[in-house]
Order: sequence, then structure tokens, then C-alpha cells
Amino acid sequence: MPSKTVVFEVGEKYHVYNRGVDKRIIFHDTEDYLRFYESLFWFNVEKPVSDLARAKATPLPPSHADRLVAIHAYALVGNHYHIILEQLLDNGISEFIKRVAAGYTGYYNKKYKRSGVLFQGKFKRVLIATDVQYNYLTAYVNENHIVHGLPEPQNIYESSTLHAAGTRTSKLIPRPLVQKYNKREAASLAKQIFNDRNDQKVELFDD
Repeated sequence: MPSKTVVFEVGEKYHVYNRGVDKRIIFHDTEDYLRFYESLFWFNVEKPVSDLARAKATPLPPSHADRLVAIHAYALVGNHYHIILEQLLDNGISEFIKRVAAGYTGYYNKKYKRSGVLFQGKFKRVLIATDVQYNYLTAYVNENHIVHGLPEPQNIYESSTLHAAGTRTSKLIPRPLVQKYNKREAASLAKQIFNDRNDQKVELFDD
């Protein structure tokens, strides 16, 4: 039986994620992380932009009130990404991810002298229907390094965990979105997910 398509609705929150085709590493160095991170900021506007350089050439960056989506959490981890998004405008999430993916693929292919698709098919999406689910998935994304047994990120362009902890500020996220975040509880939950998945030998990327 085919899986039910998740329809994006304004005001609803979603867990959005994807990985490199053939499990390819898509973030090799600081420049790659920064490029994707900047794309999440500059492509999040209602008025279409053709490329990142042109977007940055605008007189002022758009305010959070002018966004297609609100970003609640994100993690860029080696061969994949996770983002918690709230749709603010009709078709906002689909348009936003399309721009980010296309822009980053073009950058990546030029830099690494390759051609073709970079991401594994259509991006995955999960509707966040309850506060419990939201808290779980926000912890899962912010502490995704723990889920994968990786060291704590040191840079805001890799993960919003530093923003959630209050040690760094991410321009992607309005500060009030994380005021109730409990870093210790989230890290504990992520460790439990890591242990459970290791015990069951489940592939870490799958949700």
C-alpha cells in the first residue's frame, strides 16, 4: 500500500530531511556547511531569487516576518540534513526546499567537478501533530550529533544545538522559538535514541 502523502498547511510544523544520493557525503568542509547554512537564510523569502550571490546582493536581508517558513531547529550531519519547519505561506516549504536543494547541488557539482542529482529523491517530511512529538523531534534534530555518536558541534552553521543551549545565536531562528528548550533533557533523549538504535541495529539516518 503506498504511503500517505503529507500535505503542507500554513501554520503547521514538519520534520523535513534528506541525504546524499547513494549515501554520499554532502558536507566535506567549512565552506560546504556555510554554503548550505547561508542558503537556509537567503532563500527563505517570498520573492524568488535565482542564486545565492544575487540574494546576498539585496540591500537588506529579509526580516523573519517576510519568510516562507520559520526554522525551529536544524542539523547538517555529513551525508544528510534535518530541519524542523513551520510553513508561513502557501507552498512555502516546498518552494524553500526546492531553492535550497537546487542552489546547493549547483554549488556542489561545480566545486567537486561532478554532474547529476545530489540528494536522494524527494525530501522526506513528517507532520508534527502534537506538543510531545514536537519536543521529541526538536531534541532529535538539535542533538542529532549524539544520535550519531558524534562530538558536540562547535559551529552554529552545523547545528542549532548551540542556539538552543544559549551559547550562540543563529540568524535562522527567532530567539523565542527555543526559550523552553531543556538542553540536558534533550541530550539525554538523544543518547537513549542512540542506544536503542544500536541495540536494534537500525540505520541511523532512518526516522
